[in-house]
Amino acid sequence: MKKSLAKILLPLIAFTSVMSVPFYKVNAASQTPISRTQVEQRAASLMDLTWTYSANKNSNISSQYASSVTLPNQFKGVTTATFKGIPYSWGGIDGINTNSYNAPWTNFLDAVNKGAFTGNVNTDAGLGYIPGTAGIDCSGFVQASFNISDYKQSTSTLLNNYFKKIDLNSLQHMDILDKPGDHVVIFDKWGTLNGVQGAFTYESTPDQTYGGIQGAKRYFISMNTINQGYIPARYINIVEDTTSTPKFKVGGYAQVSNVTSYANLRTNPSTSYAILTTVPKGTILNLINYSNGWYQVTYNGQTGWIWGNTLGSVPANQYVTISGVYQLNIRANSSSTSQIVGVLSQGQYAQKIGQTSDGSWYKIRINGIEGWSSSKYLTYIK
Repeated sequence: MKKSLAKILLPLIAFTSVMSVPFYKVNAASQTPISRTQVEQRAASLMDLTWTYSANKNSNISSQYASSVTLPNQFKGVTTATFKGIPYSWGGIDGINTNSYNAPWTNFLDAVNKGAFTGNVNTDAGLGYIPGTAGIDCSGFVQASFNISDYKQSTSTLLNNYFKKIDLNSLQHMDILDKPGDHVVIFDKWGTLNGVQGAFTYESTPDQTYGGIQGAKRYFISMNTINQGYIPARYINIVEDTTSTPKFKVGGYAQVSNVTSYANLRTNPSTSYAILTTVPKGTILNLINYSNGWYQVTYNGQTGWIWGNTLGSVPANQYVTISGVYQLNIRANSSSTSQIVGVLSQGQYAQKIGQTSDGSWYKIRINGIEGWSSSKYLTYIK
């Protein structure tokens, strides 16, 4: 986000160190294509990152830059606490696998550990990125979400180099709204908040009109604001999420695999619908239904839809479910007279961790319970 021109001038040497940027440009065609779902996952990783702030460690800055930095509101008066979301930092692009220009760290968490000043919401100094600060601004958030490997982009260069203008009526989930020289957001969906019509967004902003931290978050922009110079645009290397045939058999199982840490479970089969909950990587799910690349599943009592590209095959011969019975006893030992320590019901699965020498009993684990069940009523899930 860009505000007024500089109000405070630092010594010439400090000004030069702040303003120096690499003068090179990567060809747009050399960027790796990315799907809308992948953009959403990368954006979510920035908005949902949990980390620990320490005032002793993360609120100190060199005296030559002190007048040009302002700590985000969420950290004021805090000694130490866990926060969600990468804080806003003017000119920054410290994300999960990105770092600000000439910074002595590789990503945001590395910056925190190395004692960086977390965030800088002073957009009035007009000096761009301040050395020693860590976080991400609006254009840095968009650049990191779309995995654009280039020098740090601005709201203007993003639109000039990597996005093409589209009609507002054509705006889709994970397109952008860009006001060159001011602000840029990723579009989620149209809607109404507190009686105000507009768009729900993913963005990094110091604005708190609609709540949230000064940083990367799920937010909102009114239609009135959009009409004041925001340009709808689409990434030139976007790949549409289309799947014509099911990758996995309905009624079978799949494992959450192709994600960093979790996949979103939504109310309906589209990224424009609300997120019910998140499903951790490694979770095995029974596939109830299928619709254009999405699978209906139940997780922790909630039934919703999960994008098929986040799923992978279940490891062979490791997990079992019941077959031919409604439920199966789990016993303390491999004997039909042994104590019952639990049950395995239809729709559940358990990890096989052993078996008797003749294979007639399997040792299984489910929900922290370990015991033995007759293999005659068990089948490997796939």
